[in-house]
Amino acid sequence: MSDIFHAWSNGRWISLDLQSNRYSMASTSAACPEERERLTATTAKLRDCLSSPPAFLPPLHLVWHYARAAHAARFIRSQTIARQLDFLRASRRGTAPVSMGVETIHYYASVFQHLRNLRFRRPRCLEDSVGGYLFFYPYIASLELLVGVKQPPFKAHAWLQSGDLILNDAKRAVEDYSVILRFEK
Repeated sequence: MSDIFHAWSNGRWISLDLQSNRYSMASTSAACPEERERLTATTAKLRDCLSSPPAFLPPLHLVWHYARAAHAARFIRSQTIARQLDFLRASRRGTAPVSMGVETIHYYASVFQHLRNLRFRRPRCLEDSVGGYLFFYPYIASLELLVGVKQPPFKAHAWLQSGDLILNDAKRAVEDYSVILRFEK
């Protein structure tokens, strides 16, 4: 697997070097031979809250699972992106369901967002996505952690997707980013 990933944004190639944990930019396409990746055309809007008042108290096992995932993500947040991805690879245990309906995926995304909103400090996007990956892994079969870039000014952002569904962000927050790194389940 290559440790350098590329994306095209606003007339410039942006590269992510996992070994040095750095982004760099080039203005010509000759500097980056890979083709431009596009974000998924259709995404579903993440619901802002759970469906009914009794659902505001999710099952205790999901609360416990979220707490463990958030703690692990907080513990490794100061590591490089490569080390965080290595941690996710090492954390893979068990198998997720082969197929899952959109309603079930929305349920887990709503539980995740609800529990995340109860925190005193909202985590940054990469910490949130690593914690979300650990939370969703046992429940969602087609899970991806995506890192996107855009410029000017240069910005990077991380989020989770399952197919076309954005799990821990909103479409408007990620639609302008070019995907530079795709970490699949």
